[in-house]
Amino acid sequence: MKNFIISIGRQLGSGGKEIAEKLGERLNINVYDKTLLEVAAKESGIDATVFETADEQENSGLFGGLFSIHGSIGEYMPMGGYMGNDKLFEIQSDTIRNIADRENCIIVGRCAEYVLRDHPGMISIFITSDNNDRIGRIMEKEGLDYEKAMDFMEKGDKRRRSYHDYYATTHWGEARSYDICVNSSKMGIDGTVELLYNFITNRFAK
Repeated sequence: MKNFIISIGRQLGSGGKEIAEKLGERLNINVYDKTLLEVAAKESGIDATVFETADEQENSGLFGGLFSIHGSIGEYMPMGGYMGNDKLFEIQSDTIRNIADRENCIIVGRCAEYVLRDHPGMISIFITSDNNDRIGRIMEKEGLDYEKAMDFMEKGDKRRRSYHDYYATTHWGEARSYDICVNSSKMGIDGTVELLYNFITNRFAK
């Protein structure tokens, strides 16, 4: 097996990003979250803000405006210079595959478990958490009260589910779509990292 790839899907406020970062440290591999957008921008020659605006958003027709292209992937640009979210997803998916070909890594979100579904070294993970814990994290991070944090959480989950299920044939957060699903409330962030580290190292020790 050439490389191993860990994809991590996550509910908003579940601690998925922190878990990914700590797991990356334990495994000594790179973690691609927002940084994936920077890599996609660099490889395609499209401004990073285009990817950031469309990040984990399902297609909504023509997106953005006229983008300048430089570099080696100008073939992505359709006639007229307009680019929709579907085309951006295609470019981002190519970036995910390129990363998977050259290094061991963790990729957070962005339908990575679906994009790399045929990769022999891919482990797919989904992180969930109890709603009160999720709301508490969102309140602290975003500076919101309980009701606004709950609304923020529900809208965030809806957006991620819509994005994932628009592009994938599997369903976001559904257990059978992943190799392992973990509730971070049951073991805490560090306990979840330890569990996943053991799962991954045992899987690839075989």
